[in-house]
Amino acid sequence: MIKRLLFLFVLLFLTACVSKIPPTFVSGEPLNHWQFNGKFAIKTPDQRQGLKINWQQTGQQFDISLYTVFGITVLKINGNQQLVTIEANDGSITGNSAEQLIWQLTQWHVPVNNLQHWLIGHVDDASNIEVDSAGHFISGEISDRFGRLWQLSLGKYQEIQGRMMPHSLRLQHGKLFLKLAINQWQLQKSP
Repeated sequence: MIKRLLFLFVLLFLTACVSKIPPTFVSGEPLNHWQFNGKFAIKTPDQRQGLKINWQQTGQQFDISLYTVFGITVLKINGNQQLVTIEANDGSITGNSAEQLIWQLTQWHVPVNNLQHWLIGHVDDASNIEVDSAGHFISGEISDRFGRLWQLSLGKYQEIQGRMMPHSLRLQHGKLFLKLAINQWQLQKSP
């Protein structure tokens, strides 16, 4: 009997903390200039890869470096909404979007074109959204260009310079997932 009561209490507590209402974001100055350091992992049915990541966002321009624990750069990605370049040891490739280049390199359709917005907690392209009691996005479904649903999750929100910023991101479809764990945020005010 006590186990049932404890279970009901936990269930009531969790449903009070997570609601299925549209997210409401704290208004304020737009966040267009930021940077973070952290870890990036990708898992497929065939392999698992983990690297460190540094992401710098200035307006629409992004510069991303993926590197080993020893500081050796493995991949650089830079671009904006119109043009993206991926540089690796064996050369570079340029395309109209990150999704297009991921497809060319891996044959995976991964819906990452809005990743820069998701990273700062602004998710406006998801369905079946769950938010916490403060209105922060917790999870939702993202549709890729073929209509397949991906589960997007943000978590570990912490206050950084007066803003609540997520410190984890996970995007998953079946046995393919991408994960980011953010160690350190740096936010700059828009000029």
